[in-house]
Amino acid sequence: MNNPPQSGAPPGSAWRPRQLELLAGIEAIFFARGYRAVTMDDLAAELHCSKRALYEIASSRRALFLLIVGRWSERIRILGQAGAEQEQDPKARLEAFLAPGVTQTVGLTENFLTDIQSLPAARALLDKHQRERMDMLRTIVEDGIREGRFAALHAHLVAGVCLAGITRINDPIFLREAGLTFHTAFAELYRLLMWGLQAIQSDDA
Repeated sequence: MNNPPQSGAPPGSAWRPRQLELLAGIEAIFFARGYRAVTMDDLAAELHCSKRALYEIASSRRALFLLIVGRWSERIRILGQAGAEQEQDPKARLEAFLAPGVTQTVGLTENFLTDIQSLPAARALLDKHQRERMDMLRTIVEDGIREGRFAALHAHLVAGVCLAGITRINDPIFLREAGLTFHTAFAELYRLLMWGLQAIQSDDA
């Protein structure tokens, strides 16, 4: 049997089809309830598998959670980069790059975010993922500014402000107070970003 990839490996690498099914099911459960409220017995019962099948994927419930966080965040990066590479226009590239940050967070709840914040290793995975996303966002914005498709703003500042917004969105308390889900908050942030880059350009034209 091939060794399962670590959380940083490309999604789907070295996994058997049944394991991929289980990983999708585990992700859905963790998205909805987090991992601390779910036992390995619960997972086995809900996914109609043995606990041994789960332990073949990861050595513990905590390890499963880290694996899911890593695979989910990497999936967003891979899809975002692939989408951006299919577009030539900077605006279309940015929209394609940002889209997975919305589409891949459907169903993600406060429970999942709270468990990420409670686990330093998971928080580090998410922080690293979001910094890497902002590095590419900055590159796309720089291209758009250079080609005259975006307002002449400082691309590093744009990425920094976006990252600051993401940091707030990562906070389940902030989302609760704002009455937003993680999914809708990202959609709003990205809409604000796209509007700002274009609206300022129109005012200055």
